Amino acid sequence: MQAMNLDATINAVTEADQVAIQLPLQVMGLATVYAAALELLQRRFPTLLPDHLWAEVAGGVILSLAPVALTARRMRQLDWRRYEDLVWRSFVAAGIPIVLWQLGENVLRRSAVEAYLRRARRSTIDYADDTTPLADRIGDREGGDDPHRG
Repeated sequence: MQAMNLDATINAVTEADQVAIQLPLQVMGLATVYAAALELLQRRFPTLLPDHLWAEVAGGVILSLAPVALTARRMRQLDWRRYEDLVWRSFVAAGIPIVLWQLGENVLRRSAVEAYLRRARRSTIDYADDTTPLADRIGDREGGDDPHRG
């Protein structure tokens, strides 16, 4: 009899336990869609990033806190410990796709800069390999012929 109660206690999953797993997964999905939408906006409108970074951060915070607040209103028996746990899980779940997106952007920017620096220069400078003194190239300073003099 006692073994059966112990088994029933171990196998019993409460609604709060289920929400503790389900909610962060939903938030992670929302954050992935949010990061993809921000990526598309930044590629379409490149000038948005420096001036509107505050909006991206505010959107991420709302994205991570709103589902927790809605769940807390729906579940009346949720105590403050579970609520705090859900807030932390939600922040981490929302942050993972956004951090991975930014790391990917960093890799792309670095590879573009490295490709630019490795690229051979297409324009050549005529005087780069000229070893004649500068005075001889622009005319003789002692009264010789200067092609630029009138």
